[in-house]
Amino acid sequence: MRQKVSCNTTVSRNLLNEAKLLNIRLSEVFEEALCKAVALKRKERWLEQNSEAISKHNESISKHGTFSEMIGQLDD
Repeated sequence: MRQKVSCNTTVSRNLLNEAKLLNIRLSEVFEEALCKAVALKRKERWLEQNSEAISKHNESISKHGTFSEMIGQLDD
């Protein structure tokens, strides 16, 4: 199991009150939303860091086709 730590954050009082009335577990919602945000930022960073290689790869495929096309596996 992952080790949990406390953190402080601020949120609208009305929203917090409504969440409490609806028995919403704030820590679960926060952790799930944070996981999604971290995954999105990691993806964005990876795409940014690898955009040149991806462009070169796509250019090569446009010029030469895929390996399967070269060996005749994907004939039209």
